[in-house]
Amino acid sequence: MSNMKAVDARNFQHHLGSYLDQVEAGETLEIRRRKKVVARLVPCAAETPAEPWPDLAARLSGAYPEGTVATGASEILYQDRGD
Repeated sequence: MSNMKAVDARNFQHHLGSYLDQVEAGETLEIRRRKKVVARLVPCAAETPAEPWPDLAARLSGAYPEGTVATGASEILYQDRGD
């Protein structure tokens, strides 16, 4: 890779913001400790946009066309327990 840059760990630690800006711009960094590569920091791939949330009100009206359920599950449990 022609745009890969090597930086020692201490320098990376002291100038983290600057190096993150470079990675965000598309550059790849090799982080070295005592001239040995210990990590490679690469830009993230572009994320795909999240799918939109479904229209829950429309789904509920489709599942229960006559309106909401008259007795909820918790009410049924309370009745069964005798509370």
